[in-house]
Amino acid sequence: MTTTSLNFRQAAFAQETGRVPIALITLSHPDLADDIRISTDPTQELTEFTTDTEKVYGTISNGKTYFFLPVRIKLPDETDEGPGEMQLEIDNIHRAYMETIRSVFTPVTCQLDLVMDNALDTVDASWPEFKLTNITYNATTITGTLRLETLESEPYPAGSMTPSYFSGLFG
Repeated sequence: MTTTSLNFRQAAFAQETGRVPIALITLSHPDLADDIRISTDPTQELTEFTTDTEKVYGTISNGKTYFFLPVRIKLPDETDEGPGEMQLEIDNIHRAYMETIRSVFTPVTCQLDLVMDNALDTVDASWPEFKLTNITYNATTITGTLRLETLESEPYPAGSMTPSYFSGLFG
């Protein structure tokens, strides 16, 4: 069960509130030069990245900068079997995203943290170590499935009692 802060619960259960939950997504992979950090909210203008022709918005949380992108997330269901899959959909607004997707050949690690707009350094819920798989894209969106690596996919038993591995048993 996911535990959340009092601040989050008050906003979630209020009839009306001005509070906004913000999802902070960190995508990491050994083949990427830097982690990709995405925010679902244009919390503030990131002046160090703003140019004369373009304003850049994002969220700064725990000393890390997350860039705002239009993102849709379906959070996992909590069941007895553990957390389910998440769906992640990002608007395909820049050609560089496609180049990045094509440069990575193994699943990307994704961490999703949920913070509130009035407490950006307090993580209210976290889903670490999900793997981004089944990435599809078209001219408008990039979609992927986030799932946990489970032991169900590991072979069991790990070794087999065969003459090549255990010659003393068969000699």
